[in-house]
Amino acid sequence: MNNEAAAKRIHREAIIIDGMNNARMSGEYFQSIIKAGITATTIPVSISATFRQTVDQLSGLLKLMDENKERVQVVRRADEIMEAKRQGKLGLILVLEDARQMEDDLDLLSVYREMGIRRMQVVYVMQNSLGCGKGERHDSGLTKLGVQAIERMEELGILIDLCHCAERTLQEALQVVRKPVVLSHSNVKGVYGHPNNLSDAQLEMIAKNGGVIGIASVPFYLAAKDPTLDQVVDHIDYVKKRIGLDYVGIGTAIFEGHPLSFYEQFKLPEDIYGKPPWPWPKGIETIVQFPNLTQKLLERGYSEGEMKKVLGENFLRVFRQVWA
Repeated sequence: MNNEAAAKRIHREAIIIDGMNNARMSGEYFQSIIKAGITATTIPVSISATFRQTVDQLSGLLKLMDENKERVQVVRRADEIMEAKRQGKLGLILVLEDARQMEDDLDLLSVYREMGIRRMQVVYVMQNSLGCGKGERHDSGLTKLGVQAIERMEELGILIDLCHCAERTLQEALQVVRKPVVLSHSNVKGVYGHPNNLSDAQLEMIAKNGGVIGIASVPFYLAAKDPTLDQVVDHIDYVKKRIGLDYVGIGTAIFEGHPLSFYEQFKLPEDIYGKPPWPWPKGIETIVQFPNLTQKLLERGYSEGEMKKVLGENFLRVFRQVWA
């Protein structure tokens, strides 16, 4: 069997989990993700919003899912990912990309869990009442409320996402958690020195925790200009060599289908992030090109078992440990 045929078979058989997809969801886009061979994808219900706004956004998303129930299903337990695979459906993991949505009320975490939220970022880019993001000038670390929120999330079985945490906040959060965490869409400074990327010391902390880093295809995390799929795999290679293959997955964080006005909410400095809308790396410009990643891993010499870990089994392990 040649490499192309082998890659197609592995891709077809694997549990494939995308740790973050920032695209505008629609019935047509659901079909694109399914066409890409992805078993389950993680979609943010909201980035930074009030409780009421988040409920409205979730309501619209649930309506869209109901209109497409023959092809998608909400994932609340790890075994539902396996069930989606058997049924040929797309599993949708609902997340919050910040903690502002809890409005400093720990009891709202229980409400969000009942509504289907299974992962929450401690911070987005800026400071909130739990901790500090990488976009701030000074890192004040994890707050007392941040400690309490992490403890409550772990009690409820909500997976903690430390993506975008500033250095001190990340370190202090890892000292508090008792279960594995994820950094759903993060890259590494050892390949490219973007300020959002993770240092070797941070990689080692994640490995000690037993968590997973979802390597992103976000262009400005990969290279100064004209990034490619090869550079995505460079980041995977680096994590593998530095801390081991058990701690790396994929979190494309791809943006597709949004009007230009959508990007205004991020207020990201163009000298660091470039001007939106951002063109995704050559070879994975759209989600339907996701199978190219499997092909590239095979070309780099990854074994079938190693590929399946990166494509989804590592994330699945953490889901089983946290959502049980």
